[in-house]
Amino acid sequence: MNFVNKGSLLAVFVNEIRMNVLKNNPYRLLGVYTNSPTKERLANHNRMKAFLKVGKSVSFSLDLPQYLQPINRTDTLVADADAKLALPKDQMFYALFWFIKTTPLDDIAFNHLIAGERSKAEEIWQKKETLSSLQNRIVCALMCDDYKQALSCAETLYANMEYVNQFVSAVIGTGGNVSVTDLPFTFLDALCEEIDVQKILPHIENSIWKEHISGKAINPLIDTIQNAIAIANKSRGKGSLARLEAGEVLMKSTKATLQQLMSLLPKTDLQYQTIADKLGFEILQCGIDYFNEADEADTAHKAMKLQKYAMGIVVGQMAKDRCKENVDTLQKIIDNLPPSEVYSEDRAIHEELRKYCLLPDKICHAVTLLNNTRPHLQAIKRKLGVSNGYYLKISSQVVGNALSNAIAEVNASNNNDILKSAWELTLFMDTFDLEVSFKEKTYKKNREILKQMCEERGLIHRFSSKRASYWQAALFLHIICVIIGYCIADESGYFDKTIFYWSIGIGAISWIYILIDKGEDTESYGGWLASSGCWGIIILFPLCIGYWIYKGIRFLLDVVKS
Repeated sequence: MNFVNKGSLLAVFVNEIRMNVLKNNPYRLLGVYTNSPTKERLANHNRMKAFLKVGKSVSFSLDLPQYLQPINRTDTLVADADAKLALPKDQMFYALFWFIKTTPLDDIAFNHLIAGERSKAEEIWQKKETLSSLQNRIVCALMCDDYKQALSCAETLYANMEYVNQFVSAVIGTGGNVSVTDLPFTFLDALCEEIDVQKILPHIENSIWKEHISGKAINPLIDTIQNAIAIANKSRGKGSLARLEAGEVLMKSTKATLQQLMSLLPKTDLQYQTIADKLGFEILQCGIDYFNEADEADTAHKAMKLQKYAMGIVVGQMAKDRCKENVDTLQKIIDNLPPSEVYSEDRAIHEELRKYCLLPDKICHAVTLLNNTRPHLQAIKRKLGVSNGYYLKISSQVVGNALSNAIAEVNASNNNDILKSAWELTLFMDTFDLEVSFKEKTYKKNREILKQMCEERGLIHRFSSKRASYWQAALFLHIICVIIGYCIADESGYFDKTIFYWSIGIGAISWIYILIDKGEDTESYGGWLASSGCWGIIILFPLCIGYWIYKGIRFLLDVVKS
C-alpha cells in the first residue's frame, strides 16, 4: 500500500484554486520565462511535440507543481499556448502574471523556488528592488493568494516608469507598440475578473487605482439592486400578501449589497443616491400597497417595518420627506390601534359606528347604537379593565356619537317628546364609562343643559333622576327588611337580636341590586353563582325575589316622580 505525503495532498488542493491566468499561463505551458529567447521557446515546443507523439509526458522546471496545479500537456494545449503569444500585446498581457529573469540574483532565487523553498527565494528578491524582483514577488504572492503583498509590489513597480519601460523592452523589445500607461489597469482588470473585488480593494493605496477598481465593483452591485427592484415591481396588482412578501424579500436580498455599495461610494455620490432612493421608494410602496389592501390585526405593524427601513436607506431630501410623511401617518394609525386581544370587538364597534353615521341624526338611532355596542364594550372592559385608556376612549367615542344625535334632534325640534327621549338617552349614557376629559368638558355640560330644559318644562322633578331612584329603591327595600325583621324578632314576647341582625344583613343585599341594575359586571356575578353548584341555586332564588321587589319599588318611585 502506498502512502501519500500529507503536504502533497494539501498542495494539490491549494493548487486547484489558484488564478487561471497563472496556472494556464502560456509561458508556463511552454516552460519559459517571459523574457526567454524565442529559440528557447521553440526548442521546448519541439521537445513537447516529440514526447507527445510517442505518448510520453513532458515537464519543465517552471511547472512549479508545488504551488500550481499540475499541467497535462496535449498537442492542442501546446498549440493554443503558442497562438496566445503570437502578438506583442498578448505577450505583454501574460507577462504581467509570470516570472522574469534578468539578474544573477534571479538565478539563485529561482533555484530555491524550483526546489520548493519559496520563502528563501522571496528573501533574495527582497534584498534589492529591481524590475525582476518586484515582478517575481508579485507572481509569488498571487500563487499564495497574498493580495496585499502582490498589490504593494505592483504599485511600486508601475509607479516607476523606468521599471515599466524595462519590463516592456525585456518582453517584446522596442517595436511592440504597447501603451505602458495602460499596463497597470490591464493588470487590475485581469485581477478583478478572477478575484472578488472586495478582496482586492482594501489593499490598494493608489487613489487612481482605487477609483478604477471601484468602478469595476460598483456596476455589478447596482445591477444586482436594479434586478431585485424589477422583481419586486412585478408583484404590483397581485394582492396585499404578494406586495408584503415582495417588500420583505427586496429588503433582505439587497441589504448586504447596499452595504457593499456604501463601502465603495460616499452617500453624497449621485450613483449611490439614485439607486438607494429607487430601492427605498419600491420598499416604501410595497408597504403602502400592503397596508391599503390588507385587513389583519397586525397590518400596520408589518407595513411600518418596511416603511421605516425605506426611510433609513434613502438619501435625497425629497425621498426622505416622502418616507417621513408616510411613516408619520402610519404611526398615528398605529397609536390609535386597539390592543390585539380586543381586535374583533373594536372592528364590531367601528362597523356599528360606520352604519350609524349613514343614518339621520335621530335619538332612536343613538339608542340602537348604544344597545348594539354595549356588549362589545363590556367584553373589552372585562379583558382590559375599567381604567384602561383604550376602553375609556372607545366608550367615549360611542357616547360622543350618540350625544351628537341627541343635541342635533333637540336643536332641530325641542318639543317635549324629543326632550323626554333625549333625557332617557342621557340616563342610558350615564351607565357608560367615559374619559375624564370628555366627561368633564363635553358630556356633563350638555347633560346639565338638557336637564335644565326638562326641569323648566316640568318633564322631570328638579331633584329626581333615574340614578336617584337606584339608591332610593335600595334604601326602601333595606328599611322594609329591617322592619320585617324587627316584627319577627319581637313576635315571641321577647326581642330576638339574632333575627334582627339577620334582617339588617339581608336588607344590605339590596344595595348590590344597584350594581346589577346598572349592568356593572353582572356576568361575573352570574358566573360565580353558577360555579357554586347547589349553594348557588339556593342563594340565587331569594336574590331573584328580592331583586324583583327592588325593581317594583323603583318603578313606583319613577311613577310618583314623573
